Amino acid sequence: MDPLGLMTGYEQGEAGVIIPYRHERATDFLRPGQAERVHALALQILEKVGLAVSHREILERATGSGIRVQEGRAHFAPWAVEEFLDGYRKAVRAGDRAVQAENPASELTLSVGVYAHHVHDLETDRIVPYTSEKLVMMTKLVDVLTQRGVRSPAPGYPLDVPPPLQPIAKYRIGALFSRHGAAPVDPISGASVPYVMEMAEVLGHPLRRLPVYVFSPLRLAGESLEVVWQYRDRLEGLSVSNMPSLGGTAPIAPFAALAMAAAEVLGASLVLSRATGLPVRFGIGLHAFDLRFGTMVFGSPEAYLLGQLNAEINEFYSGQRRERGQAAAGIHVRANFPGPQAAAEKAMLMTAGALIGARHFDGAGILAVDEVFSPEQLLIDVEIKDMVQRLLSGLDMSENTWDWLAEIQEGAQRGFIGLESTLQRYREAYWHPLLFERSFLDESDPAPRERILVRVRELVGRYIAQHEYELDAERRREIERIWKAAVQAFA
Repeated sequence: MDPLGLMTGYEQGEAGVIIPYRHERATDFLRPGQAERVHALALQILEKVGLAVSHREILERATGSGIRVQEGRAHFAPWAVEEFLDGYRKAVRAGDRAVQAENPASELTLSVGVYAHHVHDLETDRIVPYTSEKLVMMTKLVDVLTQRGVRSPAPGYPLDVPPPLQPIAKYRIGALFSRHGAAPVDPISGASVPYVMEMAEVLGHPLRRLPVYVFSPLRLAGESLEVVWQYRDRLEGLSVSNMPSLGGTAPIAPFAALAMAAAEVLGASLVLSRATGLPVRFGIGLHAFDLRFGTMVFGSPEAYLLGQLNAEINEFYSGQRRERGQAAAGIHVRANFPGPQAAAEKAMLMTAGALIGARHFDGAGILAVDEVFSPEQLLIDVEIKDMVQRLLSGLDMSENTWDWLAEIQEGAQRGFIGLESTLQRYREAYWHPLLFERSFLDESDPAPRERILVRVRELVGRYIAQHEYELDAERRREIERIWKAAVQAFA
């Protein structure tokens, strides 16, 4: 391996030798044997501290054979955890295909975060609550941006309908106005689940797996748990994840935090596996935290580094080596408004992730972690994606496509701008931004940010006007029937 961490691969293109650009991590954060020591501490935590489980029936069904209950907390014998983990790894090996490294020059794509409840209004330049009308417009925008590598359903929840209707309204709008509207969803509300499930059936993407979120530190509770238990007979599997933060809901030291994070996910997965009889997949995730503001800090250097550490520990528990770039595929940020911070954070995450192999990034257009959707930020993120794509494309180092001596002789006489070789290769040699500035300063023009905002507004209006997608009539009727039934039920 290159000691500098630079890896170049050679591809034969039509014009000759293309050298793409990519970095590869030279070392892991977990030293040899350290993952095993993390796991050993996790086993002690599960045995001595235990996992609080708020759902009495689930706890009762899971108790026994290596799990005992004391004051509402499940305590786990190490052998029971190891037995579960052995079966888990076998299931992962049986179900997973080998993960292939992405082609370094393959296309980058984006998806928009789906949890936003607010939207950046371009007319007033303010953050406002989502309405159904505004969500339809933004869904049309996102759908048209499929042509620029965006793959997303409706980018948020409308707040002008009652809470139980919000996930149903979101799914309906995505189904009607986006070619990606059948994407899997998180129903959030238990009352909404049957309607969302029915819509998913209509779209041909049945909802058979639901998530359970573990609360840190070491607590299995909440709406996601209730939803899974209520609809367990309609499911084929579960996923378990957590979001402990260093110094906030977990120890400040990554080693200890990782052990606690592993313990709560392992314990929850074992409890749910026993109680429901369903296969369980899990993912362990540490996150950055700012003690000054009490916020989880996405988009920071620490967040990116912890993402890589998360990938390492999840590889250990799954027993499967994965393409490391998969852990760098999020561009959620803490910035609350479009501007220098949001652009810098997203550009850092996308560039660093793409250089180690990530090819799809989630969180485009999303601010304040996942609270706000901004069409302005989305177009900036697409611009960043295109810029990073050009970086990955590398350089065309072909030699014999032109008589270069003759070109240089001619260029020395009259310059190179007008040469045939320059005109033919200019578009491929350089990236051409739609928003970012490359012209000379013109003091008579508005400030650069204002010029960019004008172009953003023009592009947003143009893209929405181009929207043509319609769900076919038969499925549209079924979606509307389910929606009317939901409205009547929650009226």
